[in-house]
Amino acid sequence: MTDLVLILGDQLSDSLSSLRRRDPSQTVVLMAEVMGEATYVRHHRKKIVLVLAAMRHFAARLRAAGWRVDYVALDDEGNTATLGGELERAVRRHGASAVFLTEPGEWRLKLEADGWAAALGVPVTVIEDDRFIASHADFETWAEGRKALRMEFFYR
Repeated sequence: MTDLVLILGDQLSDSLSSLRRRDPSQTVVLMAEVMGEATYVRHHRKKIVLVLAAMRHFAARLRAAGWRVDYVALDDEGNTATLGGELERAVRRHGASAVFLTEPGEWRLKLEADGWAAALGVPVTVIEDDRFIASHADFETWAEGRKALRMEFFYR
């Protein structure tokens, strides 16, 4: 039984919720450089280079810590240019029985991740990102009954 953990380019943290309680000997970490993430909106070229370099360094740190890392570079043969496509290839390549990921910070990716389970044929578990000051539930409790939602008042 192999678990597959997808780590996104803005989730490069040793304390990431999707890595916690995973056994490195039973887990493959997938990190993928995909053109779709670099081009869905205009990005400065230096930002893209910085993110890719950070991803490569983080992958090396994970390997040094004993994790099995499947790293797909932008110019790898067969790169599908999408996270969903690379996730599908990795599930097949490793015979993964389950996929785990920390909740994406972008709404666009959250919606995309909702469809991955059906496409992959294995369970996909999205784990809350606890690197923020408050959870979704905390915010929803605070927002209940309010006419206007201002972050200024929430953070106070």
